[in-house]
Amino acid sequence: MTESAHQVGVLIYGSCVSRDTFAHLPDSFRIVHYVARQSAISVDAPARGVAEALPALASAFQDRVVRGDIRGDLLKVVSARVKDVDLVLVDLIDERGGVIAIGDGYVSKLAEFWGGGGREVAGNAKHIPFGSDEHFELWRAGMDRVVDGFAEVGLADKVLVLRTAWADHLDDGSPLEIPAWMTRPDIANAQYERYFAHLTARGLPVAQLPDDLARSTRSHKWGPSPFHYTDEAYGWLADTIAAHVVSR
Repeated sequence: MTESAHQVGVLIYGSCVSRDTFAHLPDSFRIVHYVARQSAISVDAPARGVAEALPALASAFQDRVVRGDIRGDLLKVVSARVKDVDLVLVDLIDERGGVIAIGDGYVSKLAEFWGGGGREVAGNAKHIPFGSDEHFELWRAGMDRVVDGFAEVGLADKVLVLRTAWADHLDDGSPLEIPAWMTRPDIANAQYERYFAHLTARGLPVAQLPDDLARSTRSHKWGPSPFHYTDEAYGWLADTIAAHVVSR
């Protein structure tokens, strides 16, 4: 693709990492759709009966993405919007909570679902933690469905994966305080290795944030976190995305 007045339509399948990066892209980029909080394991594996039992969430965005995850609707969204899509940004941060098996379907175990009534709805359903062998095998099959689905609608060469290590320090050099309930960044980064290796094996291009830029900051609008980065990091990602689009 060459530079022109054409707007670059971006479909995000990922987390706040891709969404926060978007704010640093040129005005010629626009968001077509944002699919968040949906594990690849959930895709086309709806958790039946959960949506009806789950109270409406206070945030319209959170309610939309949680119910999309329950339906496993990524590929349906992609199919409906494909004509508007020039680039698909993918990141794996929202895989971090693992999934809950409900019937023959799955729900991503993240705060929006769990704290919005999901704990009660899920009951004693099985949690499959991220990084476990069971999770990886389910995820690999799910991501293969996703990648094949992209290819079926002509998006195979329009995908770019963002890989950002979890930060363990702030931009001032001080250690980032990690809550006791959260996986330590060094453990999470090691767990992610085989997931990204599979995406590479599937032939997807990966933009990997340099380790020295994987820093959080107290000035982030959502607060410091292992996956809330500095403007410098987002700027690097945005420049890499723009260069990738121009080079196609």
